[in-house]
Amino acid sequence: MIHKQLGDAELDATVVRALSRLPSHAPSRGFADRVMARVQLPQPSPVVLYRRARAWAAQPRHALALAGGYAASALVAMAFVVPWLLAHLPAIGFTAEWVAGRASGAARRGLLTISQRAASSGAADLLQSLSGGRLWLTVTALTLGYAGCAAGLHYFLRTPRGKDVPVQLPL
Repeated sequence: MIHKQLGDAELDATVVRALSRLPSHAPSRGFADRVMARVQLPQPSPVVLYRRARAWAAQPRHALALAGGYAASALVAMAFVVPWLLAHLPAIGFTAEWVAGRASGAARRGLLTISQRAASSGAADLLQSLSGGRLWLTVTALTLGYAGCAAGLHYFLRTPRGKDVPVQLPL
């Protein structure tokens, strides 16, 4: 047998031929998907915190406390910011005075118009005629009607009885 020096291209071809004759030991199709389906990756901590906060706020008492806290903090901030803006920025102070003057003028005109229409239409006479027993009868009827509507809403909007079904909140 003669030993001949192989060139780079011939050596590469020989190695490729030898490798192609080897049996294939690759995993079956779908192996990676099956493995990854079993892997439990931990949730990122911001997602976990968000879900905990959402579950906490989903409880009615907590949601009410949260809304009250937001409202109180907004009122406190506005109580400090608005007077400071009015005192330190003349353009905002001028605009606020102008808007307040326009709003009070519009409210005055509206109240005068309503009172004039009430006097001219006879509504004032109707209110004057409701005195003594008729006034109390009217007030009682209105109160009973309101209470009846509230009781009806309470009855129709209550949770169904005897049909307890557990509810899973999405987290």
